Amino acid sequence: MCQDVRHALRALRRAPGFTAVAVVTVALGIGVNATVFSVVSSVLFKPLPVERPAELVNVYGHEIMSPGHDAISYPNYLDYRERSETLTGLVAHTNFFASLSIEGRSELVVGEVVSDNFFQVLGVRPVLGRSFTPEEFAGPGAGPVAIVSHRFWQSRFGGAPDVVGRSFRLNGVVYTVIGVAPGRFGGMFPALTAQLWVPLSMVDGVEPMGNQRHRGGGGESWLDSRGRHFLWVKGRMRPDVDVSQVRAELETIAAGLAVQYPQANERERVRVTRTTDVAISPDLDGTVAPAGLVMLAAVALVLLVACGNLANMLLARAGARRQELAVRQAVGASPRRLTRLLLTESVLVSLAGGAVSLLLTVWLTGFLGRYRPGLPFDIGIDVSPDWRVLLFTFAAALATGVVFGLVPALRASRPDLVPALKDVGGAIWTGRRPRVELRDALVVGQVAFSLTLLVIGALMARSLHAAGRVDLGYDAHHVAHLVLALGMNGYDAEGGAVLVEEGQRRLAALPGVRAVGLVSRLPLAVNNNGFRLFIDGHPMTVADRPIVLDGASVDENYFDVLGLRIVAGRAIEAGDRDHSRRVAVVTRTMASRYWPDEDAIGRTFRPGRESAPWEIIGIVEDYKVDTPGEAPKPYLHIPLSRRATLVNYLIRTSTPAAGLVPTLERELRQLDSDLVFLDTGTLADLVALRLLPIRLGAWLIGFFGLLAVLLSAVGLYGVIAFSVSRQVREIGVRKALGADTSDVVAMVVRRGMALVAVGGLIGAVLAGLGGRLLSSVLFVGTFDPWSFGAAFLVLTAVAAIAHWVPARRAARVDPMVALRGPCC
Repeated sequence: MCQDVRHALRALRRAPGFTAVAVVTVALGIGVNATVFSVVSSVLFKPLPVERPAELVNVYGHEIMSPGHDAISYPNYLDYRERSETLTGLVAHTNFFASLSIEGRSELVVGEVVSDNFFQVLGVRPVLGRSFTPEEFAGPGAGPVAIVSHRFWQSRFGGAPDVVGRSFRLNGVVYTVIGVAPGRFGGMFPALTAQLWVPLSMVDGVEPMGNQRHRGGGGESWLDSRGRHFLWVKGRMRPDVDVSQVRAELETIAAGLAVQYPQANERERVRVTRTTDVAISPDLDGTVAPAGLVMLAAVALVLLVACGNLANMLLARAGARRQELAVRQAVGASPRRLTRLLLTESVLVSLAGGAVSLLLTVWLTGFLGRYRPGLPFDIGIDVSPDWRVLLFTFAAALATGVVFGLVPALRASRPDLVPALKDVGGAIWTGRRPRVELRDALVVGQVAFSLTLLVIGALMARSLHAAGRVDLGYDAHHVAHLVLALGMNGYDAEGGAVLVEEGQRRLAALPGVRAVGLVSRLPLAVNNNGFRLFIDGHPMTVADRPIVLDGASVDENYFDVLGLRIVAGRAIEAGDRDHSRRVAVVTRTMASRYWPDEDAIGRTFRPGRESAPWEIIGIVEDYKVDTPGEAPKPYLHIPLSRRATLVNYLIRTSTPAAGLVPTLERELRQLDSDLVFLDTGTLADLVALRLLPIRLGAWLIGFFGLLAVLLSAVGLYGVIAFSVSRQVREIGVRKALGADTSDVVAMVVRRGMALVAVGGLIGAVLAGLGGRLLSSVLFVGTFDPWSFGAAFLVLTAVAAIAHWVPARRAARVDPMVALRGPCC
């Protein structure tokens, strides 16, 4: 083996052009694969950076008969923690938004509120300072301390060794740094890296985010209410138990709590699953995992195209070395030894390409790590390569060298000795030349895979264009939004109401502003406001469960700002908000679905079985509330409380709203210079954020498709050039007998375009299948003619260029030179 390696290295050194092109081809194919694998691995496969993650379980709450995996209330968490005997520890946590102020600079940050045993149970030890103590959880507001992330320490405090004891403001409250987390630890959610951790005793001073449910149970604060579910819970199993025992125990505890606290827990149940079986959450993994697999499949096609090129180059190189191989065989080298020698060369080329691909992967993942997808905060996700990516890269490189080098090595190891020793033209293996060679099949596959990627990329690009023309029901480019969390800015309900009202008045007086409204949830925002309703006179679902609908609390100007038409009844009025009236406006689809043959005006519903009824006073035209491509859906509007703590300003402008957003922000900061917004922009920005997955898919798959086409062009050029070199005598005879240049070019192009046509047909079928798989996210038809036509046009143009050089070379063959001997 050592001798083969030395021979292979010498042979590759004597052919620097071949070696460089082969290494770069393999590096491109493996590099993009390793990059996407690194991203997917960071989100789906990388275990939590904690001690012994296999011992952890996730504990979820849910309502009876609900398929979801929901959060748990703080009182319930305490009961599970106190009564469990199968767990050595149970931790609670949830992410939050907060306004951070350090040395006069304010920004929005994401952190986690955690239980007192969080770091101890997870086995995470601060690299500086200490963890939390029970005294910091003695009561609400008792622990204004924080453990900051390594990234936060470096970026906000410059990595100062004396950071412990320093302070900063979070939502107006002074916090003291007590520790710095390890660099590899970023919290419990792989796609949302926490920048700091604070005690659960401080939860009333921040804005918890994520899946929240509220079902009575007394208490107004986050920590007092048993029916206020907002915490994610993880437990560490004892060494002598398994997950089924933990599940049985916690289900028994949940049943006891349902009897003990019927108002909040009568319908509450619990689910337990291994932490290592969950990437983000069981409800999201079914959506995120397929998306990651689609991207891996897309880049796998690029790798296959690159591998086809490698195989073609190895075949061409073996043809050029047929005399050398024949001499080796003539002096005693067996076909097995020749195969091993050639296979060693291909493996070395692939491993070198894999090494170069690591540099490409590091650069690409660094670029992706700095990418901010239109969010007002730094998510800080770590997609840098780890040992899994290294192992993936090595395995991909080794497999590429072995699988795609084996067949060329086997075929080249059995040369036809007499013609090869005389160095005359002909095939490099015995037997009559087949009508379809392996090189042709490889190019057909390359063209097919390239066209598949090009079509899918074009479908997604066309979907983006089509989504921009969807009728949303309102003009997104002339409506701005400002999102303000009053509690995060240090306002109580009374002071917040004054600020909001004065801010609305000042914004409405600005030049270019036509109307200003307030809403609890913006159209097309990524969060949802869920309402559980019992509709009077309407049959309930299984197990007498309420109907769950999306909706928002709105003020009297909301419909006017969006330009929505009231088709029956009336809109929300100021008096409805002043007197807390139980009235609602529903969309046309909601009215027709639940009262199909009667007038919905005057009908009632209840948020709880024993609750006072709410009356429908108006019906509004349908409009897009979740995604641009959604079908008309039931949506509910109720009066916005004047004591709301989360307020979204909606501002309709006479000119494009994007240019007025800074002016709107400055106007509100005239009331309070320290105001921090959760988000600002236009509704068009929210449309773009909703379409971000399609945009990224279009860019990435389109890029992969173009890369695959370029690699295919290299392979196609190689096949045509090789074909020309084998047909030099034939071309010389044709020219000697009177064939002109156009005839020779046509002969060369005809063979290459036949391969392109066959590959195009196969690629069209594959692209159709891929389009059907992605049909749920497309805004155009699966067989959109513009997408297929554009992809065919690009492929044909690139193929034509790839044919031009060898065709021109063939047309310039001198008949006398060609007839005397083989072309050099």
